[in-house]
Amino acid sequence: MEVEDNSLRSNFEDGSMQSRVKFTRSRAKYTLKWNSLPQDEYEILYEFITKTVRYSAQSFYWTNPATNKKIEVRITNVSNVELSTLDYWTITLELTEV
Repeated sequence: MEVEDNSLRSNFEDGSMQSRVKFTRSRAKYTLKWNSLPQDEYEILYEFITKTVRYSAQSFYWTNPATNKKIEVRITNVSNVELSTLDYWTITLELTEV
């Protein structure tokens, strides 16, 4: 999990700093990674990403496994998609709180 910095800072020549809040709240980012996702599960995930939520076009509710809390998120990055071994995929998703 990564928390968004919602502040602005300005440094001055005398070494002082002024800061203020940029947004009213700080959104969290969650990184999900699969190292050995079976082909059939990869196809389900790929269908969800490309046709159901269309990457970040639609938000959805995701249950955080650490807190068991439902959070509205969007997929903001899909990376490291590769066929690691025969019929097993590696994929990393970044989910950002709406």
